[in-house]
Amino acid sequence: MAEGQAPHPGPAQRLARFLAHQPARVHAFALGLLVVCGLVIGFGVKFNSDVLDLFPAHFDSVRVWKVSNREFAQGRSLTFAVHDETGNVDLDGFTHYFAEALRKEPWIVRAMDQLPLGDESAMAEAQTLFLPLLLDCPPDEFAQVTAALKPEAIRERITKSVARFKAGSFRDEHFGLEVDPLGVLAPAFRQLGSSGAEQSFSLSSPDGTTHLVQAITNQGDLGAHASQDMMRRVDDFRGRVVAAWDGPKPDVLVTGRTAYVGELSVIMRKDIIETLLSSALLVSVVFWLGFRRVRPLVAILHVLLVSCVLAVGLGAAVFHELNMITIGLCAILIGLGVDFGMMLYSIYEIERGAGRSHEAAIGTALRSQGRSVIFGALTSAAGFFSHVFSGCPGFAQLGVLICFGILIAGALMMSLFFVSIGGDVRPRESDPLRAAGESFVRWVFAGPRRLLVPATIFLLLATTFAASPLRPLRFDANPRTLEPPNSSAGRALRLITEKFPGFGEQLLVLLETDSAEKTHAGWTKLQTEWAKLVTAGELKQTSILAGALVLSPANVEANTARLARDFDPKAARDALAAALAESGAEPMPAATSTLDALAAVATGDRALLDWRHRLPASSTWWFLVDQFFGADPNITAGFVRPAEKISTYAQKEHLRTLLAQSTADVPYHLSGWNYTLQDLVLWAAGKMVELSLLMIAFNIVLLGALYRRVWPLAVLMVSLALSFGAMLASLKLLGIALNLFNVLAFPLVLGIGVDYGIYVVGAMRAGAGRQQSVGRVVKPVLLSGLTTTAGFASLALAQNPALQGLGIVCALGVAWCLFSTLCFVLPAYAWRGGK
Repeated sequence: MAEGQAPHPGPAQRLARFLAHQPARVHAFALGLLVVCGLVIGFGVKFNSDVLDLFPAHFDSVRVWKVSNREFAQGRSLTFAVHDETGNVDLDGFTHYFAEALRKEPWIVRAMDQLPLGDESAMAEAQTLFLPLLLDCPPDEFAQVTAALKPEAIRERITKSVARFKAGSFRDEHFGLEVDPLGVLAPAFRQLGSSGAEQSFSLSSPDGTTHLVQAITNQGDLGAHASQDMMRRVDDFRGRVVAAWDGPKPDVLVTGRTAYVGELSVIMRKDIIETLLSSALLVSVVFWLGFRRVRPLVAILHVLLVSCVLAVGLGAAVFHELNMITIGLCAILIGLGVDFGMMLYSIYEIERGAGRSHEAAIGTALRSQGRSVIFGALTSAAGFFSHVFSGCPGFAQLGVLICFGILIAGALMMSLFFVSIGGDVRPRESDPLRAAGESFVRWVFAGPRRLLVPATIFLLLATTFAASPLRPLRFDANPRTLEPPNSSAGRALRLITEKFPGFGEQLLVLLETDSAEKTHAGWTKLQTEWAKLVTAGELKQTSILAGALVLSPANVEANTARLARDFDPKAARDALAAALAESGAEPMPAATSTLDALAAVATGDRALLDWRHRLPASSTWWFLVDQFFGADPNITAGFVRPAEKISTYAQKEHLRTLLAQSTADVPYHLSGWNYTLQDLVLWAAGKMVELSLLMIAFNIVLLGALYRRVWPLAVLMVSLALSFGAMLASLKLLGIALNLFNVLAFPLVLGIGVDYGIYVVGAMRAGAGRQQSVGRVVKPVLLSGLTTTAGFASLALAQNPALQGLGIVCALGVAWCLFSTLCFVLPAYAWRGGK
């Protein structure tokens, strides 16, 4: 460089000059981004309330749950629990009254308060199902049907049945004469009975204190707003009907997918507002106490708001549909993003107080803290981005959105923030907090061991306690940890689970094929093999109706051919008429309709076998068949109840192996809460370790690239390990249990907690004037730690249990990282001598 030539400005000085002299361009660029992202959010994003997105998608049992929710009618199903423990309520009378009123509602398609086989009006619709069941019988069994249709067989049966009925055998003969006077539907009844379908239903609890009413609504859209609207109708209906009941009134609870989605979507909106406002308020209070300035606070909040909008806009462009857990984005981002602003503003304020110009102060702040802000943003963003590898769509979305938000906040704090505060900052005459920080640094440098030794011993003792068997850390796999507190839909579900033994213990069996023949063959084999397990006591029961109602083309062809060959419709009708005349009996519509239907089938009319289109939409039989048939005819379901409740992974694996014996060639899939839970518990523990190790490796690589020395890397990693141990010790002492969600906070603590050490070590490595450099950053480091802790702690106000647990664990972890930075990293570096 020639003598007298001005030094070439570095990147910090060039950026400072642009920000100081071109603020309009910065504002215009930010406004343009806001408009684009606002349009994307307004027209391109939907919010999803599906709690299953919080579970790892790669598990087959989770996929089965999703397919079941998508393909089966329970998406529009509501279950009302009529409950009374006092014994003063006429539950039978109220349940009938409630169901009759429910059927009259315009938003109800059908309702059921008693099983179809006990309802005379429902039995009139039974032939719609019984005829397909009959034609699907094995051909050798169907031969008995054609034999019963012979004229002499009809005359003999009708005559004897009527004679027994007149002789007083009313109870024995009434059902047969009303439903199956010809006795030809017996094979269909046997198929229905052997399927175990009716056993899967129970509408009255064994102790008689709870009755169930099931309903299907006409809700077309299963989204959040439609579910809220439906639940408003339901709540209005419950209020009207209970108020109009004359006499003691029972509790009427309701549960179902619509109830949960409607409830969760309302909670989501409330959580967004409460966590955002509480986080902003806590951050504002901490900033005000630290700096006593309004304009930079407004500038920081402005930048954070822009960062939130840009992050959601990018997320909407990537995902198109955001899960409910992403509502925690704003509260978390406010707590994290403010750190960058406070680190930069602290140096900027000092420079302005020393008489430096706006441009020069920006340049010094960027040169002093810009590198630490960049690396701090990278480690924090990496902590959240690690959730992409969790396998949970909801957490992956949250991780990506906050990763975007942190990187955007870091960039905007180094640009838009300085433009927003302007150049007329009034220097502060005194700063007690900064003076206290500088005094603390001088005290540490004067004798680092007097802080380093007790702090190290304390952190080691806490880590030892965390690793010891004393007061072991609990893992709570209770389903209640997955739902908001005081959930009315959850309360109803728990009541039903408590009052109806076996409810929730049965496993869902899903069979997906590409043809009716394969579906029929698959269920037939499963029913045959699993019936042996029921006999052996390995299973309590099976419920497999799909094998009977998914018709085998081969059986239908063989039976139709036999019917056309051996059945004479005219002779059968004449025999029926003669038998009725001889016995003096009334006409039997059931017998006539059965003969007409069989005659039509014999002549090739297959429409009568299409029960899906013939069964009336209001029929209670749908409650039976909807359990087993999805919208796609090749997706069918069954149920298996284990001999004992699954409570360990070994039990789950034993059952899976047991069911697979002799049925490995059938493409079925299993699901159920207790069954899936065993996989989820192992997954949660494994992911906690895997993602934590991933973050440790990332930190080592990034810090190694930043410092290129062993000592700073070792000090920061040891500090992180001790903070982690202290966090676990706090969880044990406070009795905070780990669950499927909050274990994912561990990699976040590792990514965020290292930031404070980066700021301190960066100041310690400044060369000459280390003590002064560290004194400058202690105050913003302390305030940054407090605001981040406050941001996460605000999530404790959320009713969403996933966010609540995540916030509590992260707040504890960040607080310990801040303590370790000031009481271990700082004195350790001062003791060694800095570089």
